[in-house]
Order: sequence, then structure tokens, then C-alpha cells
Amino acid sequence: MIPALKAYFDRMPKPIVDGGYYTRTRENRPLIGPLPVRGAYVIGAFSGFGMMASCGAGELLAAHITDSPLPPAGYAPAFSLERYEDKEYQRLLENWPSTGQL
Repeated sequence: MIPALKAYFDRMPKPIVDGGYYTRTRENRPLIGPLPVRGAYVIGAFSGFGMMASCGAGELLAAHITDSPLPPAGYAPAFSLERYEDKEYQRLLENWPSTGQL
């Protein structure tokens, strides 16, 4: 694309491609919502499916930030950090199958 760069090709370091890393939660559900620190929010742990989920996740986070109504389907708590404080959810995690897959 830029012919003048050809002069540098022999001096450039060889690129290294790392396979990358996926951040994920134990049960492979993203974290989306407020954090315990006032005014701080999280959106992450998408474990490789962030591109597919980004629009919905962004909309959910925007609802949290603007204090707008959360989606009527009631799925917002499934992505909240607070889910780990729920005793019933903790029991569910104890028996959650671990396949090692994304």
C-alpha cells in the first residue's frame, strides 16, 4: 500500500501472533451493570462473543448508567455483579458444569 515502506521490510522485527485470551466468568455469563463504587460500571467478560452481544450489552449498560427502566424481559440481574451475592445463585454455581469451553 505504501511503496516507500519497502526499504524497512528487512529491518522490521518478525511479528508474533499470540492466540489471545478470553475473559470470562465461571458460568460464562458477561458482567454488565453497576459496581459497588458509586458511578462505576462494568461491561466485560464476553469470552469471545462480545461482537455478537455488544449492541444488547451496550443498551443494557446505558440503561443502568442513565437510571432508565431495565429491559422488561427481566434478564438484567443475570449479568449483574450482584448475582454472586445471591445465596441461591451461589448454590447453582456449586453444581454448574465446567466443560472448559467458551
